[in-house]
This record gives sequence, structure tokens and C-alpha cells, in this order.
Amino acid sequence: MVEGNCMTRKYRLVLILKSDLKKEAKEKLLSQVKTWSGKISNDKISELGEKKFAYPVKGNQKGDYVLFEFESVSVSAELEDKVHIHDDVLRHLLVRN
Repeated sequence: MVEGNCMTRKYRLVLILKSDLKKEAKEKLLSQVKTWSGKISNDKISELGEKKFAYPVKGNQKGDYVLFEFESVSVSAELEDKVHIHDDVLRHLLVRN
């Protein structure tokens, strides 16, 4: 996709959230992630469900997996920084397709 003179790229962000997170808190967190992403298009959020870990991650035995797919010219550094320090996010992985 070409937006102006810049080419948009597809990104995938996998988040592992605390499993005891309430629905309202999860929705609020995912909307925050969208705003941290900057100017995005064609965003899609897929909840992959709760899975048990092979070992404890930040003291948790299981986590809720969420896949966030979107297109953007670039990803703001704010996204990586804020996702990394957020208490409800156990792990994350951002991949450019």
C-alpha cells in the first residue's frame, strides 16, 4: 500500500496479558495500544485465548494471548516503550511483515 509518498507496512503485535485481567481493563488496554501505535489503518484484534506457561512469567502460571494486526508507515517508539513497562502486559512481540 502506498500512502502519499510513503509505503505502509503490515505489523503484528502479540501481547500476553495477565489472565486475571477484567474485560473492561483489557478493552481499555487494547484501546491504549491503538493510540500508542500512532497513525494506523486496517487494524484487527484477535483474542487467541488463555494458555498455560511452561514456566512462571512475572509470577504468573498462565496468560491471555492477543494478536493485534495493523498497517502503518512506521511504528512509534512510544508503542514499544509503553507496552514494555505496562504492568498488565507480561510479554510482547512486534513483527513487521
